[in-house]
Amino acid sequence: MLTTLGPPLTIATALMIYFGWARSDTQAREMGLDVSLFGYTTRDYVMNSISTLYLPLLVLAGLALGALAVHLRVDAALRRTEARPALRRAGRIALLSGLGAVAAAVVAATVAGDTVDLVAPLIVAAGTIVAAYGARLRTAATDKSATAQRGVPPVWYRAFRLLLVGGVVTAALFWAVSDYATAVGRGYARQVQDNVRYLPRATVFSSTPLGLEAPGVVEEPIVEGGKTVHYRTTGLRLLVVSGGRAFLLPNGWRAGSGTVVVLPDNDEIRWQFSR
Repeated sequence: MLTTLGPPLTIATALMIYFGWARSDTQAREMGLDVSLFGYTTRDYVMNSISTLYLPLLVLAGLALGALAVHLRVDAALRRTEARPALRRAGRIALLSGLGAVAAAVVAATVAGDTVDLVAPLIVAAGTIVAAYGARLRTAATDKSATAQRGVPPVWYRAFRLLLVGGVVTAALFWAVSDYATAVGRGYARQVQDNVRYLPRATVFSSTPLGLEAPGVVEEPIVEGGKTVHYRTTGLRLLVVSGGRAFLLPNGWRAGSGTVVVLPDNDEIRWQFSR
């Protein structure tokens, strides 16, 4: 069970980590930042991916269960001699259809570019699986006498073929995840822009002037006994605290042109948050 489920779980975990990084990287670039500034850990990337990746993973799991049910019926049909010619034809059709779909998707991705994002890699993955299964079905449905004349492929050949099919499918899935993460990251950046006013209002208290230059940000001294003891900075909204830094946006922030304020989260600065 471990050897069977291990590779799919490893690939799923890797896809979640990569999706979290790609989504965060796109969102950061849309906001004029670099994702390395946030100091995210592997756990952070996985958590960032769960909210938007669980639905595609559930769909893939459902399709895999459906494919398993179909395979069990086909495997049972292979035991009946009268059904083998039809299964052999079906395998040949699946092989040719899968290869044709992969070729068409690659050509479309080369010619059309961004217009076939997400669709092309999914077709490549599905077409590869269908073609590989069609080849297996055609071989399994062939008469044993014909198979004996051709000889059984060596173990290394079958293992290498399986490795190639798995590599193509995995690469296509990472390609699809990259396109999906880019779209989601841009959507999150626009969502932040449209909902800045709903972010927590942050007031910063510091012992020295921060010298922030951003629209709507006001810094004023706090005087006690005729002496300036603190400085209060207002007009900021808290985006996230990560990697020992606080990322803040001024009121009315706009993606692509707005200023993102980054302050250290240490004992020299005190924070006050409100709605």
